[in-house]
Amino acid sequence: MALIQCPECGQEISDKAKKCIHCGKVFIEEQIEKEEIICNECGMILLETDEVCPNCGCPVERKADKEESKPQQVEVASIKMTKKTQKIIIGIVIALVLCVGGGIGYKVYSDSKAEQIYREAYNEYITNLERAQMLMLSGGSDAESLCNLALRVWGNSIYEKSDAETDKYTKPRGFFHGDFNDALANLYADSSTMTTVSNIEINKTSVKDLMKKLQNPPEELEKCYDTVSELYESYNMLTDLAVSPSGNYSSFSSNKNDAVSDFMSIYEKLDNQIPEKLDDK
Repeated sequence: MALIQCPECGQEISDKAKKCIHCGKVFIEEQIEKEEIICNECGMILLETDEVCPNCGCPVERKADKEESKPQQVEVASIKMTKKTQKIIIGIVIALVLCVGGGIGYKVYSDSKAEQIYREAYNEYITNLERAQMLMLSGGSDAESLCNLALRVWGNSIYEKSDAETDKYTKPRGFFHGDFNDALANLYADSSTMTTVSNIEINKTSVKDLMKKLQNPPEELEKCYDTVSELYESYNMLTDLAVSPSGNYSSFSSNKNDAVSDFMSIYEKLDNQIPEKLDDK
């Protein structure tokens, strides 16, 4: 091997160099290795331009075609989890399931609790409705009886009519009073009448307390509240007449009859409106 001068730049290079390492001058062109094409059927060497074998007619297959048709293998990288990581993931999944399940369970419990509270309030309201209705019926009955007795004393005193039950009020000394007011005063001064009046007043207080509890009805029972309020108004009119009779004999009798009629009509209306209580689930 000997050193020569590059004819291009004059620098020393090997006489076997294919190109100058200093200036890049190429001395020997690199020959591109050409593919030798051989027929797969008969083994005949083919030209680069041949599409089919001129000897047997077999289509020409080149290495480039084979490489292009060869499917590429894709290597899938696998992620390896440690047992600790797997446990953490499982724990997270379980926690999420418990949270979702707990949320659903709480909603079901909450809805059930709200339904129970509503049912108890609904049934308690009906209980108070029925108690108010019964108390007003009892007090109204006592008031009607006292009104009827007052009318008999009033009328027998005016018309001087003897009666075993009213004589002690209309003619306590064996003869009639000249004024019916004296007879009525005797009636309301009597101990049995005073007891009746006291019972009516106690009844009115109890009914009043119940009416306060009924002021905020459930939506389904609003009509019942309207009706029980009407009954309460009629009840007060009847009891007031019994405790403090006023006017003349005719007007008192008419007012009493109207109050009793209204009371019973509204009582029956309420009786038909009050629904059954809700069953426990």
